[in-house]
Amino acid sequence: MNKKDLETYGSGLLDFHTHSTFSDGGDTPTQLVERAKKQGVTAMALTDHHGHKGLPEFIAACKQYDIFPIPFGVEIAAELPEKVLTPQDMSSPDLIILGKNPNVKPMKGYQEIYFNDLEKRHLPEILAGLRKVGFELPVVNLKEQCASFHAPPDILHDFVHYKKNMQVLKNYVKTKDSNVSDADIEKKPIAFANRWLYAVGMPAYTARFKGFSLDSALQLVEEMNCKLFIAHPGGDYGFLTDAMLNYFTEKKIHGIEIRSYLNSPEQNAKFDKLAKEHNLIRSGGSDCHGAKGPFRMGIYDRPQNQLPKDVLEELMDWLPS
Repeated sequence: MNKKDLETYGSGLLDFHTHSTFSDGGDTPTQLVERAKKQGVTAMALTDHHGHKGLPEFIAACKQYDIFPIPFGVEIAAELPEKVLTPQDMSSPDLIILGKNPNVKPMKGYQEIYFNDLEKRHLPEILAGLRKVGFELPVVNLKEQCASFHAPPDILHDFVHYKKNMQVLKNYVKTKDSNVSDADIEKKPIAFANRWLYAVGMPAYTARFKGFSLDSALQLVEEMNCKLFIAHPGGDYGFLTDAMLNYFTEKKIHGIEIRSYLNSPEQNAKFDKLAKEHNLIRSGGSDCHGAKGPFRMGIYDRPQNQLPKDVLEELMDWLPS
């Protein structure tokens, strides 16, 4: 990318964290790019969960709409050691892989480990924990739930809409926090499920991913000729404590998403400082899921959380050719 291209494609909004119908998004890759064009995005990445089959359509659509694409993006998970976790932490925060000239073959090994663990251990243990609390859950085809590339599988978000389950959720959450109202829970049921059901020490908690460490993820991206980023550490995501962020930097992770849709000003300042202190590549984005989510492409409606324009140049400089 020459200086003129950087000036052109760095002039608008930047969004390097998005999802399509190839994972849990509501737009096809083409529709996602159309949405980006309408909202002023000039450079972006598609980062579907655990797979990259939507990338050819995405790149073709970017060419059609004159948006600069990061050629490769995918969102993965990796297991963190218990020593860096405290109550309410998520055991496997999300990570983003970005690259310009990737070798995609090693992704197959990661996918085999991830989906086998999801089907055989992770999902059955969570469903058993939910039933112990009193939730009514249908019998589901575990293989179908786990093969959808959704993160998490649909059942773990949809269960609150089954008969009686919303009231069970309200009753349960109020045993943990008596100040919460029914309206609060109805507005953000999944946030309360994440906080009081799925987090460490809660009844439906189980290690999100076993058998694939941060070291494994770093080895994977080296084999792929890519770089690894901490995904959306701010906002309402992940409960990423200082201990967890320190663990990432000690392991020499390559980058961090300094901006996300839900970041607070304090978080933005914190991640800017962290990136500078540890020489981390900066990235970030809306986590837009198209028609299925509230996050706006390019974070066009929250200027304080938009990516700085020089992030595109930084990515082009530091992603391996």
